[in-house]
Amino acid sequence: MFRPLLLAAFCFGLALPSVAAERVMVGYFATFGDLPVEQIPWKSLTHVCHAFLRVDAQGKLVTTEAMPNAALTADGRKNGVPVIVTIGGGVTVSGLEKATVDAASMQAFVGEVLKVVRDGKYDGVDLDWEWPRDEATGAAHGRLIRELRRQLDAEAKKSSRPTRYLLTATVNPTEFFGQWVDAETVATQVDWLSVMAYDMAGPWSPHAAHHAPLFPSSKDPEQATRSVAAAMRYWESDRGVPKSKLVVGVPLYARSMPAQSPFEPLDTELARHHRALPFAAVRKLVGEGWRAEWDNESRAPWLSRPEAEKPAAAASPLTPVDPDVYDGPVLISYDDRNSVFGKATWAREQGYRGLFFWALHQDRMPDDRHWLLEAADKAWPAE
Repeated sequence: MFRPLLLAAFCFGLALPSVAAERVMVGYFATFGDLPVEQIPWKSLTHVCHAFLRVDAQGKLVTTEAMPNAALTADGRKNGVPVIVTIGGGVTVSGLEKATVDAASMQAFVGEVLKVVRDGKYDGVDLDWEWPRDEATGAAHGRLIRELRRQLDAEAKKSSRPTRYLLTATVNPTEFFGQWVDAETVATQVDWLSVMAYDMAGPWSPHAAHHAPLFPSSKDPEQATRSVAAAMRYWESDRGVPKSKLVVGVPLYARSMPAQSPFEPLDTELARHHRALPFAAVRKLVGEGWRAEWDNESRAPWLSRPEAEKPAAAASPLTPVDPDVYDGPVLISYDDRNSVFGKATWAREQGYRGLFFWALHQDRMPDDRHWLLEAADKAWPAE
């Protein structure tokens, strides 16, 4: 099933989608990351999303010294890359529900969003509502998208903006949450939908599995839904979103699991020992002798800790913070240059709109290059 990884397997203006559905390469720049603005790999990107413009539990926007960031958008303009502000994030779902409780609240909320767009000189808005969970929140999500589109268009007209503001949104990779999105309405309002085709395995999962495999494994008990291909097929075939409006999500981070072998049952008592770590940290572990293997069926790698190794205090990016230090087997699911090259090639051949990457700081290597972005750009270069 596996063979040792050969990293040499693969050598290594504001454009409006309404004019032409050009390839997009979207990088998320996180306010909490350690990547300086001046080191953003602009040449590898067509757009940058600035995350996050948070929403508190009362439905009010939370601005900080880092958000909005006019210096970021100015650097984007200098490099010819539109910068979009991302609203939401995983911990703000209750605030978004509060902000959309009625028409008046929603209009006022979107008005505040537009003020951030103006003050920060952003080129549009990206909505990351994680996630609509029933008919009521799904309907509110659709109304918010429509109101954002209405006010963004009105603002562009009022300010004599030469191009339309961009509006994008993220969606879950599976039907479990995706079913509540009004896909028909949303798809007509946004420039593209970003499918978060990752986090398909983690501490919530019954089995150790890839969290972002391109294709399913025949050994995976949840193979029907756990793959990038399945996620994109759901939004295209089941929900009717055109390929030209679907962007494939690529994680620049890994998920580690307290497990010995792929697809074995996970011990719920060890859930607190799951970790997320950036690709740069994974590469450090590879250099320290961790074993890398390639799952050819899923087109994704695994990494496992040498059996004799015990975690040294503060020496490993996986050193637990829990007092009861875990010293058992560790299995890591991640993307490397081979798998990203394969995903980008597949997405291009399938006719999808492009790729997005969460998050840029996680792929900055010691040589200041971004290996995974470079692999994607090599597989799917600009024409």
